[in-house]
Amino acid sequence: MAEATQTEAGVVEAYERLAREVLDRPESIPSAIHNLLLKLAETHPGAVYWIVRKFYQEYLRLYVSDTGYIGIADRYEPGLMYPGDIVLYMVPESPQPGDVVQITFTDKNEVSVYVIHARVIECNEDRSIQVADTSTGEDYRVVEWNILGKLVKVIPFGTDEWKELFPASGVPNEWLATSVEDNIRSLQESDIAGKDEAIAELKSRLTNLV
Repeated sequence: MAEATQTEAGVVEAYERLAREVLDRPESIPSAIHNLLLKLAETHPGAVYWIVRKFYQEYLRLYVSDTGYIGIADRYEPGLMYPGDIVLYMVPESPQPGDVVQITFTDKNEVSVYVIHARVIECNEDRSIQVADTSTGEDYRVVEWNILGKLVKVIPFGTDEWKELFPASGVPNEWLATSVEDNIRSLQESDIAGKDEAIAELKSRLTNLV
C-alpha cells in the first residue's frame, strides 16, 4: 500500500486493487469481507468497530437500532446498576442535560474500544455534547454518534421481570458469576463511598448464581 500515500490517483488505484482482490476470493463476498475485517481487528479492533458503525450510519442511515437495545450490565455503576441487571436503552433523537447515556470511543490509535456510562451536562452550539463519566466524574466532549443509547430502564437481578427475560438473553450464569466476582475484587480494592453495601449485594447475587 506504499503507493496509496503518494497521490490521489494512487490512493484510488490501491483501493480498487484491494477491492478486486476481495471480490476474487473463492468464498462468498460477505465471508471475504468478514475475514478481512477479522484480520484487521487483530491489531486495530477500534478502527473496525468505527468503520462498521460509520457504514450503518452514513450509507444505510441506520443507527445501532432504530428504537433501542437491551444489555446485561457487567459492572457496578453507583446509583445506576449492578452486574447482572438487565438494562434497556433507547437511541435518543437529541440528548438532553440529565440523560444517562452509554457512549463509546477509541484510543487515538484506534486499537482499543471503550464503553462507559455518562450523564449529559450540556449540549453545545457546535452539536457536540459535554458528558461526565458516572463512575469517575471525568468530563468528556463527544459527538452524537459516540452515543450508543440513552438509559431508560434497569430491571434488577432476580425480579420477576428479570427471571422472564434473562434466560432469553443466552448469557451463561458462569459468565455472570465471573463478572460479579471481578466487581467484588475491584470494589474491595477501592475507596468509593457505599462500597460495603455494594459488596454485600454482589455477594448475595453470587450466592444465587453458584
